Amino acid sequence: MTNHETGFAPVNGTELYYERAGSGDAVVLLHTGNGNTTIWDGQFEDLAEDYTVVRYDCRGFGRSGYPDEPYQSADDLAALLDHLGIERAHVIGPSFGGRIAVEFAVLHPARVRSLLLAAPVSREHEWTDEVNTNRMAEEDLIWAGDDDKALDISLGSWVAGPKRTLADMDPTLIARLRITATAGYDRRRRTVAETGNEPDELELVPNAAERLGSLQVPTLVLIGGMDQPDAIEIGERLARDIPGARAEYIDDLGHMITMERPEEFLQKARAFLAEAARAEAARAEAAR
Repeated sequence: MTNHETGFAPVNGTELYYERAGSGDAVVLLHTGNGNTTIWDGQFEDLAEDYTVVRYDCRGFGRSGYPDEPYQSADDLAALLDHLGIERAHVIGPSFGGRIAVEFAVLHPARVRSLLLAAPVSREHEWTDEVNTNRMAEEDLIWAGDDDKALDISLGSWVAGPKRTLADMDPTLIARLRITATAGYDRRRRTVAETGNEPDELELVPNAAERLGSLQVPTLVLIGGMDQPDAIEIGERLARDIPGARAEYIDDLGHMITMERPEEFLQKARAFLAEAARAEAARAEAAR
């Protein structure tokens, strides 16, 4: 891996921890809501052999700041790219990161070369009663300081999914996510203790779902067949409503597509990035 750089970028009133490595076309790796930059260990280094790869901790995660003011995650990403001198990038987003990737694309369309969404979620989705009940129970346990039980709910729902149990999962994967998710819980509690509240993320008006038809970039949506029905529905809607997007189903994977079988994900990512670059070159040639 060449040109490995780490740092803190001043972004919209806070600082975001980032890493950049490699050379070539820019690829941004966003993380899940239960993770941080470390979920990309191994894959970050692999992609940096052929691309300029950026991974960063979103506001409130990992080593990034979380000040007491409203914010917009998509604008944070735009400001980070400005800091790094990157005009356009391929954007890869799993789960929560997929939501940010889509919102970044609708707010800053000229800066996106392609979208690779792995089990993305959405702020506009009307969640089922089961998901909402689990979320409320997890929240109560977080604020009660019972992280183990909160994680049992969260990881059982989003990592194992409705067709498996945590006992069916790779224990190394579960251990990694327990570490990153617990760190996230700690950060939230510490922020509230220090400031008195959690900063709100600004709503998009109109929301991202109403703007999907405006997107004009190659888009691949990976959907795990063992995932939550809500997540499957979101992935299918994005693949349907983003012009030219396609869905690819991986029947025996759940929500953590990028982490359950990272080598397989890398193969799919590399193939898609090459395909997107060829499509962009063809459009440029046709425009001459």
